[in-house]
Amino acid sequence: MGRRVEILGEMFAVLPFDEARFFNLPCVYLMVHQAGDNFVVHYVGQTSKLNQRYASHHQLAVAKARGATHVLVLVVRDARDRLAFETMMRWFYKPPLNAEEVPSHMQGWRAAMHCGKADIAELARASHMTCERGLLPPAVKEPVVARG
Repeated sequence: MGRRVEILGEMFAVLPFDEARFFNLPCVYLMVHQAGDNFVVHYVGQTSKLNQRYASHHQLAVAKARGATHVLVLVVRDARDRLAFETMMRWFYKPPLNAEEVPSHMQGWRAAMHCGKADIAELARASHMTCERGLLPPAVKEPVVARG
């Protein structure tokens, strides 16, 4: 793996879609496209083997149609940790192609606490208290992930 990008304090590998078929490790993944120096999130998921998940992913064609070109991958071996990280990321980015309801602020808080992300947990707590997104910098209005 060559290129990496930091997302919420973790280093994700950046893979073109066609390389996902070679990645057989348990991970949290994001379908994205690059917009300038940033990545825009279309879908967040988790799986025990990315290559098997991508072989028949229900949102891959739609993500590509929306411009997605890459998958960002974070290896997470424990299933509970993967689920918590995915929940936190779905709360934070609200990706448009995830069919599940966006996690509540409290679900985001619990997931962030499980992942040791106190800053994200505080955003979720503040959002819960004010019944809105809360405390995000004004520049973060789109589901932009990170600088490449």
